[in-house]
Amino acid sequence: MARVLQAVTALAVTAAAAGPSGVGRAAELRYAGAMISPVLVADSTRHARHGDVLSSGGGRVLSPGGRFLRFPAGSCLAPPCAQAIIVPRVPRVPDGFGGPGPFAFGAAVRLTAEPPRAAGMNVWQHGLAGPGHAQWKLQVDGGVPACRWSDGAGVVLLRPAMLRLPVGRWYVLRCARVSPVLFELRVLDRGSGAPVVAPVYATGRLGAIRPRGAPTVGGKRVDPARDDRQTDQFHGDLDDVYFAYQ
Repeated sequence: MARVLQAVTALAVTAAAAGPSGVGRAAELRYAGAMISPVLVADSTRHARHGDVLSSGGGRVLSPGGRFLRFPAGSCLAPPCAQAIIVPRVPRVPDGFGGPGPFAFGAAVRLTAEPPRAAGMNVWQHGLAGPGHAQWKLQVDGGVPACRWSDGAGVVLLRPAMLRLPVGRWYVLRCARVSPVLFELRVLDRGSGAPVVAPVYATGRLGAIRPRGAPTVGGKRVDPARDDRQTDQFHGDLDDVYFAYQ
């Protein structure tokens, strides 16, 4: 049993190391805060999977000083709402962009106001929830970080037992499928790199995770007839948004 636990720990550390500070060779996508135009976010990897900004209701994605990405502020529970998301430019979603092998995704997150209690806030999403739908997602609903994976049949959901991100402080959130059966969530203080809480692990026998459609950053969708409860619009700042194979 000791050898098994040592192996699991080694795998988890390897996955965590592939976050924003180590996304070089293995990176498939990374948004480090720069924008090519007001409607195009720059991918800093060699793949150049830049992200189109889709918006409604006057929402925008801003890049203050080219240092991070700022999404519409304030919650909205009655349309029209200020909405803005990023859709990576991928001609088709590559095999493995979500499965079947180990992969990691995450972002540095800073809330700029108290998060809405009545609506979700998505950081990363690929695929929808529900039977038959494959999905991977990073969210901060109510300020609580959580990672979700589904192959369309089984589901793994990770969130810290007691943690709610305070306003105005940067955190690094990392979700990783470490192996076919091991999943991990890490929450780090961005300034020091130290864990804010102990890493959260779960096991689940999921198959290949191949969501339909395109991944999105900062929300589920843009729809002028819907509010935050249907769009899961993120409110706040994001940086070092990444996806990487392990």
